[in-house]
Amino acid sequence: MPSGERYTQESFRKPQGGPDRAPGIAQEYLIVVNPVSRGGKARKEGEWLLKQLRRLGVKHEAFLTDYPGHAEHIVSRLLDQVDVVVAVGGDGTINEVINGMMAAPGQEKPLAVFPAGTADDFCHNMDIPRDRDRALEVMLGDRTRRIDLIRYNDRYAAVTLGVGVDAEIAYNALSHKRIRIAAYFAVGLRIVFKERMRNSPRRMRIETDNGNVYEDRYLIAVFGNAPLYGRYVYWMPDAEMDDGLLNMSALKPMAPIPAWYLFMRSFSRDYRTDKVLREASSRFLVELKEESFLQVDGEVYKYQAGEKIDIGVARSALTVRA
Repeated sequence: MPSGERYTQESFRKPQGGPDRAPGIAQEYLIVVNPVSRGGKARKEGEWLLKQLRRLGVKHEAFLTDYPGHAEHIVSRLLDQVDVVVAVGGDGTINEVINGMMAAPGQEKPLAVFPAGTADDFCHNMDIPRDRDRALEVMLGDRTRRIDLIRYNDRYAAVTLGVGVDAEIAYNALSHKRIRIAAYFAVGLRIVFKERMRNSPRRMRIETDNGNVYEDRYLIAVFGNAPLYGRYVYWMPDAEMDDGLLNMSALKPMAPIPAWYLFMRSFSRDYRTDKVLREASSRFLVELKEESFLQVDGEVYKYQAGEKIDIGVARSALTVRA
């Protein structure tokens, strides 16, 4: 599967009819594989998937991405030529694919995901299985779910947008891609206990559609539409992906041991605490008072002091096979 090379028509096997064939077999799929996801294992996942599609006679075109933004470019260019778009990778890959799909106003084509990332937050929240055979079954099936997306400025996110220590940890873990989950915990422990989070809190002003305004220093402020975050953490336990609302969970600076204790308790969806500021709204306007790291579906960006982020909900914006 050469990088960026389009499969030729001759390489497609025409679908064979029959009552026992899945509904999705007769459709044409655009497969976008990020070969560096999950420490490079996503490439093998993509190769396995393509082998199965050829065996089943599923019509498809497949591409490897080879630079940031490549998946978005591929999808926006070829969306009108296929029936289903498939992201093979992690949350960052899904984010790019979604932005490519949303570049076509009013498009109704479904997204399918073949999980091949580290955290796979999108798949965990959508109940898309990581098991290969089951993921393939979902991908070729006809069960779909319409979900909201997060619209921030002129971009889209699928699961979360976070400012503060979570983005700082993600940034510092970037050099350990092959051991990403372990690296998150190692970096997090160092920041919490060794550095004692001295530089992590960021001052910001948060305004909601409900008329509430919060201006303070926050250790972490996460905005999203799904309960699970970082694979295991129910940081926004009341969030739903199809309720027309976004959720915010923000935490002010606190001592390291209570902060780590709160984090560990967040592994349970039933855990609640008054230490975390939580609110649901259709829109949040965030003004950063200090230079800050921002993570969007796990990808990290740096924003300057004074920049504003207009975060809103795009209702029922995307159809997903799940």
